[in-house]
Amino acid sequence: MNRISIPLTLWVVLAFPHAGHVHGGEAVALRAIKAEKIYVGNGQTIDNGIILIRNGHISAVGCNVAIPAGTSVIEIADGSITPGLIDANSRIETINLIAPSRKGLDRHMHVDDRERVSENTAGLAVGVRANHVISEQGSEVVPHTLVLDGLNLGSGDFDRLLRGGVTTVYASPDPSCVISPRGAILHTGGPRDKRVLVPAAAVKATIGSEPSSFGNNNRQPRRSSVSMYARRPNSRMGLTWVFRKAFYDAIRRGRGIEAYGADTADPQASAVLRDVLGGKVGLRIQARIQQDILTALRLADEFKLKFTLEEGTEAYRCIEELKAASVPVIFGPIYEQPTGIRARSREARRSRYWTFRALVEAGIPTALSAQELREEDGLARQAMYAMRFGVGFDDALRAVTDTPARLLGLDGQLGTIEPGKRADLVIWKGRPLAATSIIEAVLIDGNVVMDRR
Repeated sequence: MNRISIPLTLWVVLAFPHAGHVHGGEAVALRAIKAEKIYVGNGQTIDNGIILIRNGHISAVGCNVAIPAGTSVIEIADGSITPGLIDANSRIETINLIAPSRKGLDRHMHVDDRERVSENTAGLAVGVRANHVISEQGSEVVPHTLVLDGLNLGSGDFDRLLRGGVTTVYASPDPSCVISPRGAILHTGGPRDKRVLVPAAAVKATIGSEPSSFGNNNRQPRRSSVSMYARRPNSRMGLTWVFRKAFYDAIRRGRGIEAYGADTADPQASAVLRDVLGGKVGLRIQARIQQDILTALRLADEFKLKFTLEEGTEAYRCIEELKAASVPVIFGPIYEQPTGIRARSREARRSRYWTFRALVEAGIPTALSAQELREEDGLARQAMYAMRFGVGFDDALRAVTDTPARLLGLDGQLGTIEPGKRADLVIWKGRPLAATSIIEAVLIDGNVVMDRR
């Protein structure tokens, strides 16, 4: 009889699914929050402060803020407030993958993934299944499709993010294509008709092993035969060829010249890539090892592209190159042992706990990301890990608030507690990002959407 060992933390979630009540949030036009400490998110701290919220936005913050009569007041006697946490590279679970038995898992999983259950079991306990595919598989170049169209805004995964203090995410496509769909920027809670902040955000590309080995029915050729399921690319050379052809085809079509040959992308895909070339649409490239990061830099230089590096496991080996090219980084997750895709790809063998610190010390704009990890390895814990390995509190908090807001182009709305910005806030019992502190409540647009009080 096959059994799956589920850690205690997961049993708590299963047994008490409403621990930390998550709800849509009652709309309140005028609200004030008093707290012992307010961490603005940009390195500033306000002692015994007050945040005044009007119609979902911060209207005033400081020590001597007048509270109008009739205002709904939240008093935090022994705690603190930070901006809502932002994960700029989150994988969102679209279906419930927690099954009571191995038999149940087998029934719901793709046949090619069953053999991977054992190595991914730990991932089920703390996050989403990293090898779950939602990207269009009809081509390796699909930037004209949208991740938003494959998401379930009612997914329980958003509740788990809220309980971890995450109020905003860039919902990332999976890395099964060379050039993937456009991601979406979402609030994790609140009324569903108001949660989508940017429906068509940056395009994601992947330079690494996943486009060759990951995806539905994508099987590499064997020594003696090639099956109908072996699609290109099958190597890093093939991947780079697909990437370059896609951009050169986009340029040709922009000049009225026909594009042809194997792996020719849809004309609508080429139109989006021309917007990437013109700087109208952002580009993100996932690359882990040094070789792939340098390839990303070389391709970006060839096409004069600006991009943000995702994951960057071996970014510490490319500090000077990244700095010279002014490439920001969305780093992470930080982990003790890689699981799932990372373990199989062998691209995490040279990971270092201090990589984030090295990037910050080099002056490279760097945000932290938990990607598919949740609960004890979620975004707040990623910031804790960063502090454990030499990063100061202000830099760690900035990496999950202000910096990701800037990288997403939303720093005018989110990331810090300042007048005029959306009132996305996390109320902590104790100091933020401390191992013994508890997230007591979360507000989005001034309304309480998660409450443990």
